[in-house]
Amino acid sequence: MALDLEAIANRLEPRFGKAARRWVGTLTERLDELVAQWGLDLGDQLKSGNSSVVFRCRPPQGEAVLKLSPDSYAVREEVDMLRQFTPSGRVPAVLATARGAVLLESIHPGTLVEKMPQPPSPREYAGFLNDLHGAGDPATAPRRLEDWVDVLFNSAAQRGADLAESKRLRDDLFAEPTDTVLLHGDLHLGNVLSGGAKGLAAIDPMACAGDPCFDAVDYVLEGLDRAEMLRRRDELAEAARIDVRRLDTWCRVTAPIGATYVSNPGHSAELAAFGRGEY
Repeated sequence: MALDLEAIANRLEPRFGKAARRWVGTLTERLDELVAQWGLDLGDQLKSGNSSVVFRCRPPQGEAVLKLSPDSYAVREEVDMLRQFTPSGRVPAVLATARGAVLLESIHPGTLVEKMPQPPSPREYAGFLNDLHGAGDPATAPRRLEDWVDVLFNSAAQRGADLAESKRLRDDLFAEPTDTVLLHGDLHLGNVLSGGAKGLAAIDPMACAGDPCFDAVDYVLEGLDRAEMLRRRDELAEAARIDVRRLDTWCRVTAPIGATYVSNPGHSAELAAFGRGEY
């Protein structure tokens, strides 16, 4: 299989700097090693973000996904957290690991929830969240939610987000006692796949320990207008048995962050208004 190594290096370099090019220079050899080690039939390269390369493949166990990254620590963390979530039945199984690489179960049909013509119902999504949060030990989390929110704030501030109210609301939330679970931490709907009869499945955790409401935020804010956001908020909170007031506050905390990411100007404006409590 011919790889566009230049395109891969250009995609990874913003994240890893010049080290990305050194790593890409060894990628073909590394793939050959893993193909031999795990008995893989390597398939197409899949779309991925700025931290990894991902391929379809077929090991002896059946269809799978091979993921490699210059950041071997992040791969190790992902493996550990996926194993924590495994009892939920809501993440791909880890089939094999090596330094900087992991072989994962392939999820079928694997459609991204953000691409589905009909989104999951609040009840279906509540079941998914409750299964995830019922598995894993928050004591194993590599970070606390407080620290992860700071990272999100810092990134959003660089993109010009107005976070004054978000920070006030965040402080109010952290001042109140609440349940603590092992959170996925990055549960935007590009990290949730349709697993067919098996239900929804999560990939690429940025796991942290904290309030279960946090993982519910992206589903709410994916509504394209405030009326749909409010409907999702209320129905999801009821179905998942989470505090609707806390869920609403977390949505207001993170809506200004989302407003700096989305490409649809109308949706961005709706998120900004939601963050200001204009509903």
